[in-house]
Amino acid sequence: MRFLIAAFLEDAALDTEFAPGTLPLHVTLLSPAETDADQGQLEAAIESALAAFGPIETEAGDDELFGGADSIEVTLLDDDEGELDAVHRALIQQLRPLGVRLLDPQHAGAGYRPHVSVTDDGDRVDRGERVELDAVALLERDAHAEGGPVWRLVAQFPLI
Repeated sequence: MRFLIAAFLEDAALDTEFAPGTLPLHVTLLSPAETDADQGQLEAAIESALAAFGPIETEAGDDELFGGADSIEVTLLDDDEGELDAVHRALIQQLRPLGVRLLDPQHAGAGYRPHVSVTDDGDRVDRGERVELDAVALLERDAHAEGGPVWRLVAQFPLI
């Protein structure tokens, strides 16, 4: 199973499908990864990782360019209290026993930089804008969907 874990800035319904590059505003908590574990095992590990966390409030900071050619415009999130980093690391710790393999491990652990990507439609968060995260989503990559590959929202976990 190929998946990613993100927190959307606005509500999204289960089973919603997103073509690559069309995810709405979100914070990636674990970049795309693969595992032989089933969805139920992933959900249990994610629930365990998130059990200690309530809703997260942060603020949008500086803009930067990410990606190999500096072609992805993002807004960094201020994580002075380390909450987003703590969620990211808790997910890694709980998912490691499931044999999860990150597709791009350089953006994990010490390389994790919480941010919100500017969408292709120009949606963005602005410097100083308050960002509230009250749920985390598990998205599965379906490479064989009709019309081409999609990310499908398969589970949500409230931060309470």
